[in-house]
Amino acid sequence: GRTALAELEGAEAGSDHQLAWARAFIGAARSAEHLGTVRGLLDGSVAFDGLAVDTDLRWLVVSSLAAAGTPDAEALIDAELERDPTDRGQRQAIAARAGRPTAEAKAEAWRTILRDRTLSEAMLESVMRGIQQPGQDELLAPYADRYFEALPGVWDGRDLEFALEFGEQLYPRLVVTEGTVEATDRYLDREGVPGPIRRLLLEGRDRIQRALRARAVDAAAAR
Repeated sequence: GRTALAELEGAEAGSDHQLAWARAFIGAARSAEHLGTVRGLLDGSVAFDGLAVDTDLRWLVVSSLAAAGTPDAEALIDAELERDPTDRGQRQAIAARAGRPTAEAKAEAWRTILRDRTLSEAMLESVMRGIQQPGQDELLAPYADRYFEALPGVWDGRDLEFALEFGEQLYPRLVVTEGTVEATDRYLDREGVPGPIRRLLLEGRDRIQRALRARAVDAAAAR
């Protein structure tokens, strides 16, 4: 967060570089100080010369604040949706709600993904993209097993686009444990795993294994 903020403050006003660092800072903000700065972008109390706080950036701010556990996240989402009641705004709002760091938010998002047949595919994909947020691994851990339990039914019972989106977006990529690797291997050992799902699982397992190796290196260096 500090690096991104320093780069943002030093970037050329109005440049793509400035916008990229703004997005990086907003996404990484977790300390009270940084979250306060991010929140100020919504009401204009914080500004960076040349940085246009447009609709996309406002939704990024709201989503970041929601994922960080801001107490009034629901009110922020509702207020932003009132400003942007478009289809895109609806998708941003439902993703931000799924990203909140509470067991209730995760359970509701999971129920919506698997059971709600009234929402459009685009809305359901937004929930899938929102549910997994960095720093929420303990909340997401129970959904690792649930993912593998649900995957066969999703593949057999939903259309191909939904099944592939579910397979990719809900793979427990933030539950970086040997257990996730083992659960993936058990699923891959099943008979008749469809080729597209097999590829998604192999890619997901490889990312987990790389993350585990990186953690091991970091732990060794710290000793």
